[in-house]
Amino acid sequence: MPAGFESAENTRRFIYWSEEGRDRHDLLGAIFQLLEEEGWRYSTDSGWNEWDIQIYGNFWWSVALHTVTEYHGAGKCLTRVRLRDRLVTTTVIFNLIALALLVYRQLNISHLDLWSIIPYGLFVLFLATRARALKSRVAEVVDLAALRAGLQRVLRKSKIAASAPAPHVRLAVNAIDPASPRLP
Repeated sequence: MPAGFESAENTRRFIYWSEEGRDRHDLLGAIFQLLEEEGWRYSTDSGWNEWDIQIYGNFWWSVALHTVTEYHGAGKCLTRVRLRDRLVTTTVIFNLIALALLVYRQLNISHLDLWSIIPYGLFVLFLATRARALKSRVAEVVDLAALRAGLQRVLRKSKIAASAPAPHVRLAVNAIDPASPRLP
């Protein structure tokens, strides 16, 4: 879909941090798993697209997900995610027909007819709310996938979100050193 058909405020960005070398591939794997579990329809990048995953959320909108990882050495990775909502073909066709009818009607009457413009304005408002709801839901999926992949969300510059505490595992003292003669 051409960039001109995207909504005005259509980009949402997230940043995730990992100290264990987890990168965009780990995140994408977790996202694919969640999309399958929840029954979403989606497409993956063939290598020539500007996105990694295209998620088909509803009749009117889809969401393009793009990821990139910066490697900072010693297993430290910063992964950026961008969600961008996109009109699907049916939405473009419906809007072109509705706008053509509105223009035709306005050109053939002598006054401004709000009774035909107001319903279209309400429809555009409906489309905007559907796009926002879809992108919010996809953002929840991405956050859950990041949690599953072991990535921590960066809230503001240099501030990492608190992650769930790791479960406390008790190990025998000699279990750490396999050369120890007193293995359990």
